[in-house]
Amino acid sequence: VCEVCDEAPPAKYRCPACAVATCSLACSKLHKTLGGGCSGKRDRAAFKDIREFTDADVINDYRFLEEALLEKDRAKRWRPEYTPGTEAAQRSERPPASAKIVATLTREARARGVELFCMPDGMARRVANTTFFDRRRNVMRWRVEWTFHAAGEGTKKDDGGVEKCRTSIEPAVTAEDAGLDESTTLLDALRVHLAPGPGRASRLHRLRRFVDAIKGEEDPEGSTTALAVHMEKEGCPANDRRHYRLDAGKTLRECLEGKRVVEFPRLHVTVLPEDEGKFREPDA
Repeated sequence: VCEVCDEAPPAKYRCPACAVATCSLACSKLHKTLGGGCSGKRDRAAFKDIREFTDADVINDYRFLEEALLEKDRAKRWRPEYTPGTEAAQRSERPPASAKIVATLTREARARGVELFCMPDGMARRVANTTFFDRRRNVMRWRVEWTFHAAGEGTKKDDGGVEKCRTSIEPAVTAEDAGLDESTTLLDALRVHLAPGPGRASRLHRLRRFVDAIKGEEDPEGSTTALAVHMEKEGCPANDRRHYRLDAGKTLRECLEGKRVVEFPRLHVTVLPEDEGKFREPDA
């Protein structure tokens, strides 16, 4: 007999959660609203005596364990592993940025004419981002990643106007600023990375053409080369990437104004005229 309506029709259904017998869909829905309410879902972790076990119970438990292993694997892949002791490992230990911090960065960037996009927690660029807003000074301190491209990288147009890939023997050199003041000019920031110092001889040897170019910035009349800084335009197709050419004499704030940034700016440094045409600029 139906335990909800207590009428003559025999019960046809039994609730997987509380085993209440019902005669119809209406009674089945009604019993979930009575008393403390019933979810209608079987408690998969509930105790059951071994003497009452059936083949169906074994299969259900096996599937339950498989789902638990799947969730464990998903969680492991969600948080990437880094080599212990590295800076990336230290950053990965940082708790995710709160929604308030992300909202503050987005708001302050918008006030400066920058369209800032923050990625979900766990993404590599979100974890690596060290950009913060200095409330006391009302200044954005951006994380900036620099890539110094070796001679011969990128693409070059032949006489027929067709782009051909150029290769380089030397790999590109990278550098980063964890919190670059937005009032700093790009040239001043580059001088820090290209300045001589203890233990930097090997690195500066690989960057020798950039060192020569930045010396030329201080003496334009006696130099035939110049530094060029580029920033990728976000939102372009992968097969048609475009890059803004930034004025290295301007501040970071001026260079980012009116542009879209995903997490933090990634700037590419080349030497002119040798690398002329390496990066395609957006159409006017």
